[in-house]
Parts: sequence; structure tokens; C-alpha cells
Amino acid sequence: MWAIQYHRYGDPSVLQRDEVCLPSLRPGEVLIETVSSGVSDIDLMYRSGRLRMHGVGFPKQPGFDVLGVIRDTRSVAVQPGRWVWSVLGLEPSRRRGTAVEYLRVDSSRIGLFPDGYAPEADIGALTLGALTALKSLRAARVVAGQRILVVGAAGAVGTAAIQLARFFDANVDAVAGPAGQDLCRHLGASGVFDHTTVSVDAVQASGAYDAIVVAAGRGKDWLGAARPGGRIVLTRADSWIKTIPSATRGRHRVLGIAAGHSAANLTWLAQRVAEGQLTPAIGKSYDIDDLARAHHEYGHGGTAGARLIRHNHQAGPN
Repeated sequence: MWAIQYHRYGDPSVLQRDEVCLPSLRPGEVLIETVSSGVSDIDLMYRSGRLRMHGVGFPKQPGFDVLGVIRDTRSVAVQPGRWVWSVLGLEPSRRRGTAVEYLRVDSSRIGLFPDGYAPEADIGALTLGALTALKSLRAARVVAGQRILVVGAAGAVGTAAIQLARFFDANVDAVAGPAGQDLCRHLGASGVFDHTTVSVDAVQASGAYDAIVVAAGRGKDWLGAARPGGRIVLTRADSWIKTIPSATRGRHRVLGIAAGHSAANLTWLAQRVAEGQLTPAIGKSYDIDDLARAHHEYGHGGTAGARLIRHNHQAGPN
């Protein structure tokens, strides 16, 4: 089978397509034929060597999330032909990734789509972002009627957070760049602020927020927009340390979260997809052999929505 791998740290050019052995399953594991996946900040940090928590030695494989169909199983809970998505999460003892033709993963790391439901490949752009957004909103204890602000709202996490907050009947405002403002309105944001021109004072003037999800930028810049006792949730690890000292001097609760890989949450999200309550917002899509270009272009701005990686084949039940 094919696998995208890198044999040293470096820029996107280190990514290459290799032929590797098909993995053998252990009890409780499943084999996923992959269809699509995404690109994330931490993926680039691993590849460049800025974050060296991806196993010991080389080669290493990029990718943290995937959509696909079960081809083989040693789990009594999952049968071949079932559509699933999976998030690997942080695995400091392993070098695997999801940019592979077949992925071996424990069944505790997969979310099941409803039996008989076959999602489009575009759904693969949602996986990690939607899981991060759901965990953020639950950490913020979002309930109906609250006012929520999503910062970095046009990215993979932000677009999912807007939709899920609306599903919880919260009122959502968004902070995004010029390219993403119409998208945020389309997804359900009531007020949309341009991050290139808006000040925190202007956002605060619109009313204090019960919770703020910061999916991009510096969390400490938005503390003033939360009401006393409000919760600020940070989805980027590099902003946790910079924000928490400022928050302790105020009257807010700051929470740093990571997506994890909860099968229950992934299955809950898959149900929302099947019912049309959660849809992908794709800024740009690439074939798997263009993964290096996707890494190079990621984070350069000007694109609203997530990056989708298509794995050059369309899986489906046999």
C-alpha cells in the first residue's frame, strides 16, 4: 500500500510517497480504507520538527484525522463496509499518520456513521475541526440563549464551532478575515467582525459574551470581550501559556483544550452530519500527491474554510 512519509524534519519538500506493508490487525482493531483527510497546525509542527512528539526515529507519517470505510475488523462492534472517521490525537510513542492508503486503528478511536449512510469525501474536511469545536463548546458549558464569540471563525475549528453553537441554540458572533465573513454569516453567525480592522473594545461594545472560543490568534487579546465569570477556551497550545497569566489577573476562566479522540463524540458528530446539521466548509482541496503543496499553502491566509486532502480513490462497501 502507499503511504506519505518523511525521513527527516524539514519544509514540505521532505514529504514523499512510499510503498509500505499492509498492517496486520490485533484484537480490537479495524482496518480503514482512507478516502479523505485534513491538514492541521500540529501536523506542520511535527513535520518541521518544531514539536518532536511523534515517535522515535524515521520514517514518520503526517495526518491526524481521516474519513474512510472499514475493510477488515477484529472488533465485534464494527463490521466491514461501515463508514467511519477517526482522529489519532497525540501519539508520542508512534510514528503513524492518516495520509496512508489503509489505516490500522483501535476501534476506540473511530466514530460510526449511521448504518447504510455513505458520506461524501468532503466530510473528511470536518473531522478534527469538528471534534475540537465540540470539545470547546462543551468545556465552555454552552447552553441555549447564551452569547458566544468565535475568534478565527473561518477556519476548520471555527466553521464547525459556529454550526454546533447554533445547534445548541446559542447566539453566535464571529471574528474572521475579509475572505471568511460571508461564509460565517452563511453558517449562522449573527454578527461578523473583520479581524484586520476590529478592536476588542468594539467587540465588547456589542455586549459581553458568556463564552469565547479562540481558534486563531492570541487569546489574551479577547479577554475584555467576556463577561465577568465568562469562559475563554483556547484550541491552540501555543496560546495557552501566553493567555493564562493575564486571565488570572481578571475575572475569567481560561481553558486550554485538545481534541482527543473520543469515539462517542465522533459518533455524535457523525449523526449531526447525517442529519444535515453539520456540513463541511472547504477552502481548498488537494489530491494526496499534492500534500506538500497543501502544507506549504496552509496558514498563509486568504482562504476561508478547511483544507481537504482527497486520497485518489473512492471507497465504498464491497
